[in-house]
Amino acid sequence: MRFYKRLQNLATPYSLPATFPPPMPRGFTLLETVLVIGLISVLFFVGLQAESVMQSVLAGKGSRQIESVLGTAAQRARNGVGGSNWGIYFVYDTTTRVASQAVMYSGPSYAGRDVTKDAIFSLGRLLKFSNVSLSGAGVSTGNDHDINFTYLSGATLQYGSVTLTSHGSTTIIDVPVTGIAVRR
Repeated sequence: MRFYKRLQNLATPYSLPATFPPPMPRGFTLLETVLVIGLISVLFFVGLQAESVMQSVLAGKGSRQIESVLGTAAQRARNGVGGSNWGIYFVYDTTTRVASQAVMYSGPSYAGRDVTKDAIFSLGRLLKFSNVSLSGAGVSTGNDHDINFTYLSGATLQYGSVTLTSHGSTTIIDVPVTGIAVRR
């Protein structure tokens, strides 16, 4: 008899619910919403941090380039390359202070240079010369464009400083009488 009841239980068809498959809940749970907002916040702050790092890298790049160009011209003068003085002429708008290029030249001045030896360095559009005081012992208007390094010594009579602004960061490059540019 027991065997018969078991067989009867197995033989009864399984009744399915009224709707098969069961309905899925609609909408988002609170946990899902909080997780999505958290992930979006993390991505936002990582992107913001990356932008900040990129701005500081770009700001340092412009000042390093100016320092390098000044150092190269002074080094060429000290080494006696071409048998003459070497200098840098900064091309920038005196109103907006936006720099466009630096011209490394060979000769006693920018006006008296040998144009065949010019090397032009593009500075981009985001670099501003806040102040350029390269008049040496003379009076500077803050709009000086030219610095010349003496043949075989690399010294300069146009010593002073260049204040650069890029991406909200300000850098000062000092050029002493010795002609060795130092960024501070």
